[in-house]
Amino acid sequence: MSRFAWCAVALLVAGCAHRPRAGDEPTPQAETAVKVENQNFLDMDIYVWRQGQRIRIGMVPGLSTRVLMLRPDIVGNISELQFEMHPIGARQNPISERVTVHPGDVIELTIPPN
Repeated sequence: MSRFAWCAVALLVAGCAHRPRAGDEPTPQAETAVKVENQNFLDMDIYVWRQGQRIRIGMVPGLSTRVLMLRPDIVGNISELQFEMHPIGARQNPISERVTVHPGDVIELTIPPN
């Protein structure tokens, strides 16, 4: 997979976290959703990096979309997170830029094709 394609992952995730609608203020215990669109043929294990800790949050098959949930203890009140994509059967593990995440946010992560 080219370096350009993996760079696109980092750029897409940085601008995709968004807050729920006004009036729907989440509680500190609200789960955070990560919508992963895997446009690649390879299945991907998805990890979140928080304060130096790597946590597996799920697997997204190739050419599919899945919603993975982050436990409230991963996000806390406000967290700066990074996402790592591990293509099963490959050696590269691209990591996104840091994203500020609040409880109840929906983060959209797009993994581009080869």
